[in-house]
Amino acid sequence: MTGKISLFRRILIAVNSIVILAYLITCLVPFVNTGENWIMAFPGLIFPFLVSGLIIFIIILIFLKSKWGWISLVALLMGFQQILVVFSFNLPKTFKQDKKPNTLRVIQWNVTSWDEGNKKAFGGNSFRLPMLELVKKQNADILCFEEFFEPKDTGYFKPNISAIIQMGFPYYYFVRLSTDEDEHQTGTAIFSRYPIIDSSSFSYKRNYTGEHLLYIDIKIKDKIFRIFATHLQPVYFDESEYHISNWMNSAKETDFGYTSSLLTRFKRGYEFRYNQADFTGKKIAESPYPSIVCGDFNDVPNSSSYFLVKGNLQDPFLKKGSGFGRTIPFISSTLRIDYIFADKKFKAKQFQVIHVPYSNHYPIETDLAY
Repeated sequence: MTGKISLFRRILIAVNSIVILAYLITCLVPFVNTGENWIMAFPGLIFPFLVSGLIIFIIILIFLKSKWGWISLVALLMGFQQILVVFSFNLPKTFKQDKKPNTLRVIQWNVTSWDEGNKKAFGGNSFRLPMLELVKKQNADILCFEEFFEPKDTGYFKPNISAIIQMGFPYYYFVRLSTDEDEHQTGTAIFSRYPIIDSSSFSYKRNYTGEHLLYIDIKIKDKIFRIFATHLQPVYFDESEYHISNWMNSAKETDFGYTSSLLTRFKRGYEFRYNQADFTGKKIAESPYPSIVCGDFNDVPNSSSYFLVKGNLQDPFLKKGSGFGRTIPFISSTLRIDYIFADKKFKAKQFQVIHVPYSNHYPIETDLAY
């Protein structure tokens, strides 16, 4: 019996050591070039589960009077910065539709071409109209959209820019994926209720997607603010690959080449995304005005991408959001990959993730007092 207990303790400590190692690697990610050392970014994808596992091990090992319980506790505290960017400890609150004076309401949303892909693929209806209606109801001041779709042939697809202008957003800046309008009609767009006095866009070097970093400068009375929007490099999974069960089935049906393909996509994604995030962070730092940054970063909060772009900005979700702030309905309930950052001169008043089934991303929204 004693031998079985001893074996159990050894197995427990061995597994605990692996969890500690993965946890500490994730805590080092903000200080590492994950474009070159992309393997180190992997534990960050399951960071909430590593934290939960570590807490369970702490309780069990301290109960067993093992020093490893205290070692695990020290490791947990060493990475507390990472916990603080992943989880918001605020209680859930209802987002109030009434907007206070001297406040900018900002919406960030990867609209996935307004779901018009379904219309094209299956000849049915898309979620375009309810998506537009949702945007209209929010009474926002700034709209930042990735994968924004504006059709060239308006006989089949309805125009979206004019529809949003009619909502009260007469000022906008839309940059397509390509200047070749016959091939590409999607890109990144920013809409504003306030006059745009300047705008610019930057094409990412070696960017596989072609989406840009863009900004507009808006003027409100005697104040000027700069609004950035961007879409960082995705990994490019097929829709079916977002489900773990399909990964398993595919692994059974194919050979090592499938796994190799997945790793290649991850490697390429981290490499490009790191360089894009580094470039974006530097452009934000050059801004002469208080900035707001919106985007689909395709990366979790405990990543190099997050810290490179955020820099000295604040994350309104951490101040006014709640829980994990999941922004995609796939894979895990803990994944937050869409963000709004703001200069610390703003005061975050409220924040929400709007859970609607229209896109493969949830829209997020915040009120920023100036």
